[in-house]
Amino acid sequence: MVKMFIESLKNLTKKPETIGYPHTPSPEPKGYKGTILYDEELCIFCDKCEDICPPGAILFEIVDVENNKREYSYNPYLCIYCHACVDACPKADEGCLVQSETRLPPLGRNETLPKDKKLGYFVNRIEEAKDFDKKWDEFEKRARESREKLAEHKRLKKLKKQQEAKVKKEAEAKQQAEANK
Repeated sequence: MVKMFIESLKNLTKKPETIGYPHTPSPEPKGYKGTILYDEELCIFCDKCEDICPPGAILFEIVDVENNKREYSYNPYLCIYCHACVDACPKADEGCLVQSETRLPPLGRNETLPKDKKLGYFVNRIEEAKDFDKKWDEFEKRARESREKLAEHKRLKKLKKQQEAKVKKEAEAKQQAEANK
C-alpha cells in the first residue's frame, strides 16, 4: 500500500505518457496505409484499380464516349485502405497510384473538403462536406451509366464494322462473279 502511494506521488510530478487526443491527432505509425494518391499523366486507364477495389471507392467516369476519355475519382471516406488497388496497378512502381502515409481529416458537417489534384476529380468538385455522400451516390449512378453508354457505343461500332466487312465481301464476290463471266 505504501509503495502504491509513493508511486502515485511520483506520477503526479511526471509528464503524462498519453497523447492529447482528440485535441492532438495521434501520429501515424511507419508504413501506415493512408490516402490513395493518383497521377493521371502516368495512368493507362486499364481500370484494374476500379475492378479490384472492395468498397468501390475508385471509379472512372467516361466523359467522352467517342474517344474513351475517362476521369478518375476516389472517395477517401469510403476507402478501407487495403492497398489492393496499388497492388493491381501496373504503373504503381512509376507512381501512378500510391498509398501515402497520411490520412485525411474526418469528414464533419462544417469541414472544408481537401482539394488536391491527386485525389481525383470527384473530391475537387464537391463544395460542401454535408453534400459528400449524396453527391457520391449520384456520381456512382452517372459513372455506371457512362459505362453502359461506352458498351453500347462499342457494340454499335462493332456492328458497323461487321456490316462494312459484309458489304465489302459481297462487292468482292460480285466483282469476282463478273470477272469469271
